[in-house]
Parts: sequence; C-alpha cells; structure tokens
Amino acid sequence: MPEPPFPCIGDCLGARAYTLSHPSPILDSASETMDLQALESVRDQVWLFAACVLGLVALLLTIRLKAPQWRLLGRGFRALRAPAKEGSAPGIVTTLAAVSNVGAAGVVGAATAVSLGGAGVLPYLWIFGIALAPLAYAETWLARTDAPGQSEVEKSGSLPRRLARMGERWRLPAFVLTALIVTTGFGFAAVHGEALADVTAALLPGSTLALVGGTAAVGAIIVLAGERARSLAGWLGAAGLLVVIAAAIWAIASDFGGSVAVLGQAFGSAFEGAPRFEEFTGAFAGEIAFAAVAYLLPPLGSTLGSAGGVHSLSGGRTRDQAALSVVAPLIYAVVATLLVMAFVGTGVFGQRFEDRRGIAETRIQSLSAASREQRVEEERSYDGLVRIMEGATRNPGLSVATARGMVSSPLFEENGEPADIALRVDHGRVFEVLKPGRFGALSPQDASEIRNIEVVGEMLPTGGSLVTHTLTEGASELAARFALAGLLALAAVAFAVWGFALSRSVPGEIKPPLQIALGILPAAGAALAVALSLPWIALVGSIAAGITAIVSALLLLLLSKEVAERHR
Repeated sequence: MPEPPFPCIGDCLGARAYTLSHPSPILDSASETMDLQALESVRDQVWLFAACVLGLVALLLTIRLKAPQWRLLGRGFRALRAPAKEGSAPGIVTTLAAVSNVGAAGVVGAATAVSLGGAGVLPYLWIFGIALAPLAYAETWLARTDAPGQSEVEKSGSLPRRLARMGERWRLPAFVLTALIVTTGFGFAAVHGEALADVTAALLPGSTLALVGGTAAVGAIIVLAGERARSLAGWLGAAGLLVVIAAAIWAIASDFGGSVAVLGQAFGSAFEGAPRFEEFTGAFAGEIAFAAVAYLLPPLGSTLGSAGGVHSLSGGRTRDQAALSVVAPLIYAVVATLLVMAFVGTGVFGQRFEDRRGIAETRIQSLSAASREQRVEEERSYDGLVRIMEGATRNPGLSVATARGMVSSPLFEENGEPADIALRVDHGRVFEVLKPGRFGALSPQDASEIRNIEVVGEMLPTGGSLVTHTLTEGASELAARFALAGLLALAAVAFAVWGFALSRSVPGEIKPPLQIALGILPAAGAALAVALSLPWIALVGSIAAGITAIVSALLLLLLSKEVAERHR
C-alpha cells in the first residue's frame, strides 16, 4: 500500500478516523456480500496515490512544456470568443469541459471537504486547479493531432484513439485506457447523481427520484440529439455555472467581511490545522489535506483521459483549444472558491440544524465525545444490542455521533416513522436490524433493512445539507431553490459531456447503436445508482476514475517529449 502524500495523514487519520466519515453497513447483493466500507477504503487509497502521481507528473510536464498554465493563460481567454470553422465553438467546448469538472459532485464535494477540514481546504483547491492544467494541455494537444507520420487527424479525437494509431505496442495501453474511461463514465456519473440526490433530499424531500431521473433523461436526450445540441448544452452549462456563482455570492453578501477573511485564514489553517469554530471541533493539517484530496481532487481528476475527447469537439485551431484547456480547471477552482467562502464565511458549517442521517452514516457510542479525536477512539464505541421503541433508545447512556459531531436528542425512524426495532452494533457500527415478531420475539432482518433506518436530531451539516443550509440561512430559501435549478442544469450537462467523451473514446469506427449506448451510459449509471440505491456504483466509478487518472498521467508523461516538440 503506498504511503500517503502528506506526512501526518497516516497518523492523524488512518483507517480509524476515516471510517467515521463514511461508515457503511454490510449489504447483501443478490448472491454475494459487498462490504462498502472496504470499497471506500480502496477509493481513498487510490486517490491518495493519485494525488502523488498527478502532482509529480504535473511538475515534470510544467517544466518540459514551459509552464503552459501561466504562459498560455492569456491566449486561452482570448480564444474563448474565437469562431469555429467547423464543429463546435471553442468557448462552448471549454464550457462543457468546465461543467464536467464541476457538475453536482464538485459542489457537494466542496461542501463535504469544508465540513471536515474548514477553510484550510481552499489552498489545495487552487493547487489542484493550477497543477493539473499541464496534463489537460498535453492531452488536448494529443487528442487533436494524429500520430507521427500520419495525417488523418479526424481519425484521432481522444487519447485512446491517438494511442491506437501510434503502432502495435500502443494498442494494449489504448485498450486498457478505453476500458477504464468507459467504467469511469458509467460510475463517476453516479457520483454526480448521488451528490444531486443529497441536495434535493435536503431541500425538496420526496422529489429526489423524479429530479435525478429527469436530469439523467435530459442528459441522455442531449447526447442523442448529437452535434446540434452541443451549443445548447454549452449555454445550459454556462447558465448553471452562473446561477451557482450568483447563489454563492448572494450568501457571501450576508457577511461579506467574514467571507473575505476566509481567504486569509485558509492558508494558515491548511498547514497549521483549523481552529475550533462554534460546534466545529477543528481539524489537524493532515485531516484537512485528506479532505481536500478525497473530495476536491476527484471531480477535477476524474476527467483526465476523457477530457481530450471533449476538447476535440472544437472547430477552432489546435493551439487555441490547447490553450483553452488550461482555463477549464481554473473555472472549477473559481466556482468552488466562492462556495467555500460562503460555507465558512456565513458560519453555517459550525452551526447545528435539525437534520437526519442514515444509520450507516453514524456511530453508536457508549461515551459522548467533545472532539473529533475522541469520536474515533475505539474505547468510546459501543458493542452489543440497542433496543429502540417509539423512536427512542432504551439503553441508558448511549449517544450517536456523525463524522462531524454528536447528535443532540437523537430519535430513530424507519421509513419516516418512529422505529420499533433492535440494532446489533460492532465497534459503533450497525450491522444487523432485528424486529419484534408475532409474539414480540426479536428476529433478524435482511441486511438491506439498514438502509431504511435514519437518525433524526440536531447535528452539524455536511454535503448537500451544508449547501442547502448555507444558502437558506445566508441568503434565503429562494436562493437555495435558485441554486438547485443551476445544479440540475450542471448535472444534466455533465451527464451529456461524459456521454460525448465516451462515444469518442473507443478507437476505430463504431456503429451507431454502440455509439448511442456509450453516449447514454453515464446518465444510466446515475439513474440506476439513485433509483435502486446502489452506492457501490459510485464507489467503483470513483476508484476507476482514480486509476484512469494515474494511467493517463503516466501515458502523458511518456508522450510529453512529442508534445513539447510539436507545440513550439
């Protein structure tokens, strides 16, 4: 197992600390048992390793390509308005690339990172945005040019297609990368879908399936409409970005001084640790770095390997579009920065609100805890049976913890009603539900019943809950609904962009039925994950995205000499 990229992550967090952030039940699936917690651990390790690889490769490319993220930034902004001789306009394509970075996962990911690490995650956001730009530049250049000695550029169009045209020894890397990109497109779209569901559940309970399903359908329709719909998708994505930005600024304006002060506090917190703020118990420097890598890097890094296919849709000049590719990561950084300022500047991330969490997202403790360090101490965890009647626990002295703090006066609900159940708990985590039978005897239930149990009480917000409460408290309920509309637009376009990317990632000529299937695969992944409550789809997608980013970065490094020679 690789060493973490930050010195104190292993000690400050380790396996113990992060299992509180994302505990999961053991769920039965058709004929086998899948341990979601194990998948989450794999995902975290993959992205920690990816952070190391991407950082090193980005540094080498920055040197070899003479810092394109700085040198070509002006040219990139000037090219935003460049006309297209054929294909889509450069500005439209760049917007599509930026939306695929942000989507719903970028917004909710920023909220989750802040909830765990505070303002200290902000410097990492910009480090990622600036450092990964040379990777996007190299990939775009390769996707829009043909292999040496060949001149049929139209047969290229993505990194896998480019590799397939470079000779026999590159066929296997092209095949592997294609398989990884397709898996990522299906699974990481589910990450966007779950993030969107998180916000809709907090703002409009009961509408999650309809809104996520409708958004996925819109994304699929955009793909099926083909080239004619790309401009519409670009404008829709731009509108979504502007709406989210406007909502964030609206919240920032409620405490402008405090929000601006976040920018100064962030750098100190990133390297010294975040101090306690109201109910927020603070965070170590390693915890902050981990939160940034786990929740800010994946939305940006997930497109590595597929971004070239998106940028190849542009009808502008290759040099201009390559320069524009360094702009897309910065758009993500700007949007997420405004969101972080709103989350922290309004102080909402440190306040308690009446909320609910799935029992899998909590931990049962025999001793209450006043800090994050205490919440992960094994001796405080409860082992045994918890009897719940009329929603209240009959075990005296037990308390409930989330990843961020203790739940005040917790009540347990099953399918929205006060629960009459018993829970078997191991090291604080529920692994079995029991219900009274005909004569009152408790009998074990299917492990999937864990999904139906929720804890209700006052708790610190995270994810979609933090997004909703920040906008509602910092601005107004209208601002929150306004932002939701923008988020729906971003998610729909993100699904469509992934569809465009997948349809261009398969080397060689592909028949229309396969092209259509690949195009709607991301939307299908998001809809299935949310409609059927299959969290493993998003986890597998995130793992695939991390592996794809690592493989793509190494391939770009191998081809960087060619890029350096041809881009002069």
